[in-house]
Amino acid sequence: MRAELLGKTYRLKNEISSLALSLNSEVTEKEVRSKWNTYTPKPTYRYTVAEDGSFNKRHYLGFYLYSVCGYAVGYREDGEFVEEVTGDINLSVIKRSDLVDDYFRMLMFLSELKAVLRLSEKEKPSVIILDGTLSSRFITFFPKTDWFSNEDFEGKIAQISGEFIPEIKDNLMKEDITSFSEQIKQKVSERLEEILGEKGRRRDVLEAAFSKLAYFEYLLLLHRLFYGLDWNPVVIGVAKTSHLTEIFNRSMPDIRIFHQFIKETGYSEPVYVDLEQKKWEFSEVFEYLEKDIAVELKDISIKYFYGKYDRGRTISLIEVYENPQLTEDVTPERILDILNYYSVIGYPFLLKKADNEVRITNKDMDLIENLLDLKREIHGREGLK
Repeated sequence: MRAELLGKTYRLKNEISSLALSLNSEVTEKEVRSKWNTYTPKPTYRYTVAEDGSFNKRHYLGFYLYSVCGYAVGYREDGEFVEEVTGDINLSVIKRSDLVDDYFRMLMFLSELKAVLRLSEKEKPSVIILDGTLSSRFITFFPKTDWFSNEDFEGKIAQISGEFIPEIKDNLMKEDITSFSEQIKQKVSERLEEILGEKGRRRDVLEAAFSKLAYFEYLLLLHRLFYGLDWNPVVIGVAKTSHLTEIFNRSMPDIRIFHQFIKETGYSEPVYVDLEQKKWEFSEVFEYLEKDIAVELKDISIKYFYGKYDRGRTISLIEVYENPQLTEDVTPERILDILNYYSVIGYPFLLKKADNEVRITNKDMDLIENLLDLKREIHGREGLK
């Protein structure tokens, strides 16, 4: 970095100092405390499974190398950890560089859900914790054909992908990403060639179809999490950050305002998430073929509150799925009791362990690159080295 640029940090330092003063003038401590319920959690063990995901990528001239991983971990009462890992290492010819991360993040979310569902269906935990918010799972974009190809196929690729939804449902938990299994890929490839001729064999066309099928698979997993677990666990999401401003309606996020004034454990009053603003627009193909699942996903109800469950600094955004099948009330106090049991320095250690185990680092990508003999592959930036 140039020294001329570093000189700008002196001006910014003063601006950072004024930020806290500005916050104090925007909202009073009395107002903040009026939104906070002080509560001392009682550490309570409930068998819990938590999950996290990761992705990383390398760009070469004409394609991406990527890795996605989902990891789930449970902590039994005898102190034993149990875990599940899913994921994929693959190549992509996606053309839309502005949507690359959205595509790989969808595959990461798919892997996370697959891992946590596999482990949960074996272990039957009382509580399932997703890393981040539940509502974020509803703003995943449907991969369109023009992400991969500049040619217009008039919706035929989505229709072909939709034909294989029943097979995905039948084999949903058998593969890490069922849509990318050799059996499915072979059948989809044959069908594409049958309908589109030689164009059906092109890599961009194939990936456009597989990506849509992976998205359908993701929706099926999401539905299984909320509607398909017959023992009805409590499902929550725990997020470290948030940009929501609904409680105080100030320029700074609500979570930052709570951090400024709140030191004691407790919680804010639960508020319903406005999923109408967050939910995706379903693929017409999926909504037509899986009407019941689409309707049920749109009917999901989620509440959120901010909670501090131990003496550390952290205040978390906590979202709770309102499962109509649950006979007991899932109160903020009950959730804080459970999170307090698992908390280490203000955050559930199961989520910390999941984050450590699942992370795909640049060193990992170096190793993958070496194993695939891609070190000498053209990146397009060789002249800058």
